[in-house]
Amino acid sequence: MRQSPVSRREFLKKTVAGCAAFTIGFPSIALSKTTLKIGYLPILDHLALMVSHVRENDSLREISVEPMRFKSWRAAVNALKSGVIDGAFLLSNLAMDQFAKGVDIRSVLVAHRNGSGITVKKDSPINSPADLKGKNIGIPAKISTHTALLDKYLRQGGLSLTDVNTRGIAPPNMIPALKENRIDAFIVAEPFCAKAETEGIGRTLVLSKDILSNHICCTVVVRNQVLKANPTGIREWVGSLKRNGSFIDQDKVKNGGKTIARLARKYVKFDEKIIIAGMMNPNDRVTYTDMNPEIADYQAILDMSRDAGLIGNIDLSKFVDNSFYKNISRIPGLELKFRATFKKLGE
Repeated sequence: MRQSPVSRREFLKKTVAGCAAFTIGFPSIALSKTTLKIGYLPILDHLALMVSHVRENDSLREISVEPMRFKSWRAAVNALKSGVIDGAFLLSNLAMDQFAKGVDIRSVLVAHRNGSGITVKKDSPINSPADLKGKNIGIPAKISTHTALLDKYLRQGGLSLTDVNTRGIAPPNMIPALKENRIDAFIVAEPFCAKAETEGIGRTLVLSKDILSNHICCTVVVRNQVLKANPTGIREWVGSLKRNGSFIDQDKVKNGGKTIARLARKYVKFDEKIIIAGMMNPNDRVTYTDMNPEIADYQAILDMSRDAGLIGNIDLSKFVDNSFYKNISRIPGLELKFRATFKKLGE
């Protein structure tokens, strides 16, 4: 039996539909994505991961990100070393130290800038670096950006880390430790400083941005094996992180951070008002727009960490890989183009 000829319009519809299915991923012939397990802590330093995941993960073509929450930096590092996770949002000098110890990772992006503070009890007589002499101070990890920042702050009062007692405490346990007088102060990422203030337990002695202006803290690291296996997918994800970092700062200005607080709440388990307080007042308390992995910024943290006696020298040219940031790959508006084509053909 002779088949009826296919009209030009029907042919185009089928052709575009087939291309759309192949490229966008219709269930029938969808290309498999690489699952990327990424470790994070429930802190505002890692907002770009959370916002990217909720807003764009389903639309990524080659990568499917699976955020994995950890309570402490030690747990995140152990998971990274053992291969349980493919990458992590990790403290920059902690990541440098792991790299120096042979963990085959690279830093592909800056996670944020600023974002921490030193908190004391609300009625504490501590008002300056010199007042911290002999005090018990909570730190999230011995090798951390926070410990290096603490040392830099102490030096403003003629002190150093040797003049205080530092105690490693997981971020979620900082406020209870302060409340129970087990420590006199803590330095940690937001929103724990803001939470202590909001609950009337503590007050912020100094924000990290006022210790070292516009400093980097956490960095996005990925196992080198993963980078080599799917560089296009990593660039796609890095592009998403960059876009959503800018989106976070834009929402802070335009909407007081309300959209971000709503999106991030399930990842960090904080009330929205706590998340907003940790991002704002002032607006540069923590920022996300400038995520460019410039070696000079890493060098500043490395120098500060070496001054504090935390780590030795590291070849940053081998640790930092900015090629993914510089060569972000995506096809802008691909799905919208297909929708427009379908609409036109259906007219």
